[in-house]
Amino acid sequence: MLKQETERSGGEYALVAPRLSHYQAVSAMDEDFAAAGEEPYCGAASRVGYALWVWTVREQAREGAALLGGNPNEILFLVRGGEERILACGQLRPVDTEDVLTWAGHIGYSVPPSLRGRGYAQTILRLLLEEAFARGMEEVLLTCDETNAASRRVIEKAGGAFKGHYRARGYNKRRYWFSKGNTPNFDGR
Repeated sequence: MLKQETERSGGEYALVAPRLSHYQAVSAMDEDFAAAGEEPYCGAASRVGYALWVWTVREQAREGAALLGGNPNEILFLVRGGEERILACGQLRPVDTEDVLTWAGHIGYSVPPSLRGRGYAQTILRLLLEEAFARGMEEVLLTCDETNAASRRVIEKAGGAFKGHYRARGYNKRRYWFSKGNTPNFDGR
């Protein structure tokens, strides 16, 4: 079952569900992605558009989303302490749909371009894996584009077990599994 108000803390960092109060932080993050020539995460051009996005995100997190042909997908932001600045965005997809088990994976994450290389991808991955395992998931699939060397390094450094590729429907993904019994390695050792 998906939780609507997930707040998992990892030291000074926390995962929080999108709130209306995040509008300025999401706008700044979207500008960061756009300035780097990348797709904005939210893409809302106004407060009303952002409010609709937050509502849509909440609806997608409901278990019933799978019955409508979608992937239940909970979006969570990585923040530090009580700050509003979004350091990374994560997605938790706990339902084993065809898309999740082929190209999407149970977990996805993205770090704004100006914040990359600071360990935020590793931090959000650690917290999302903790959340997935706390919800009773025994195995978690992560995928990354074949060309995304940075994400590949984060996943492999954390101990993801490479289990081949998914090359269909226009995707070229590497597939990695994490098991609840095998503690991910976030110390890099």
